[in-house]
Amino acid sequence: MMFRKTIKIAENERALVFKNQQLTDVLMPGTHKVWDISDDVSFQIFDIDALYFSPVSGERLYQSNAALRDQITHEKLDDTEVGLLFVNDMLRGVVAPGERLFLWKEAGDIRVERIDISTQLQLNEQTLFLVNKAGANTATRLIRSAETVAIKPIMNAVVKNNHVGLLYVDGKLVETLEPGQYGYWQFNRDVTLKTFDTRTLILEIAGQEIMTKDRVSLRINLTASLRVIDAKTAASNVEKLEDYVYKLLQLALREAIGTKTLDDLLLDKLYVGETVKELVTEQLADIGVALGNVGMKDIILPGDIKGILNQVVEAQKSAEANVIKRREETAATRSLHNTAKVMENNPTLMRLKELEALEKVAEKIDSLTVYGGLDGLMQGVVKIT
Repeated sequence: MMFRKTIKIAENERALVFKNQQLTDVLMPGTHKVWDISDDVSFQIFDIDALYFSPVSGERLYQSNAALRDQITHEKLDDTEVGLLFVNDMLRGVVAPGERLFLWKEAGDIRVERIDISTQLQLNEQTLFLVNKAGANTATRLIRSAETVAIKPIMNAVVKNNHVGLLYVDGKLVETLEPGQYGYWQFNRDVTLKTFDTRTLILEIAGQEIMTKDRVSLRINLTASLRVIDAKTAASNVEKLEDYVYKLLQLALREAIGTKTLDDLLLDKLYVGETVKELVTEQLADIGVALGNVGMKDIILPGDIKGILNQVVEAQKSAEANVIKRREETAATRSLHNTAKVMENNPTLMRLKELEALEKVAEKIDSLTVYGGLDGLMQGVVKIT
């Protein structure tokens, strides 16, 4: 039985006509009537605003039908090429290397800019700006086939002020970066960045239990200033620079404390910093680090040792006070002796001293009665009531 099928195609649609599952025609917008004698005609409608023509057998259909090729733009990237897909001069996304694109021509003004990433690892400022502005630097926005792993196309590298950056590609150092923002394609390669602060850093060595030469256990807090002067040397010698320096200073501190008694450390507080600096300066220079000042912040003693030291200090101060007191008493006695010798040969001076003493006594009593007049007073006949 013969009959016709009617199909309406919207302005933004295209329809593929299949007969016996073979592509025979492409229908443009409008109303179409197709004869279907054996009921073996089917249609597949596509929205060209979706941009991509990507059925399961898209490439085979494209290759087998000239009418479809007239509607489709085909792009094939090499394995060392990245594509930037623009539609109407707007960046739609990054195309992964080796991909095939089938795009509806009438979806807009389409162009694909190709970048050879085998020779051009770094993005220029304009391209990096466009990709970031479009939000295309994400794995979910990567234009790819199902067989391609979704990855973030670009490694954004930011080197802060007063820092230096070391760029590694597949584990090999390829460039030293000054402060700024950079972008690198990371398809088929491992791109990493290490940054080092070139300013002077202060490292605090927290208190740790250390035994002195006389077997007293104490804790020392140490402060050291350091600066990275050769980032390449530092990166090639140690994995975690700050941890390495911290442990190196710890070991030097133990060595310095272990050769001195507690009394020596208390008497010479500069010894620890000077000794630690002497022990590690050359080792740090070998890894590109300059050591500045090293100083001991404080000594923390166990409770029992602290009590004993307090008693020792108290006894020392008490002894010093007694010595001073005896010295003053001796000086006072010597002065009295000298005064007595002077008054012994001078009766008038003796009387004056007596009157001086009497005056001091009179200041502390209510009344004073003198019998015998001035002569009685001078003869010492004094009655106090």
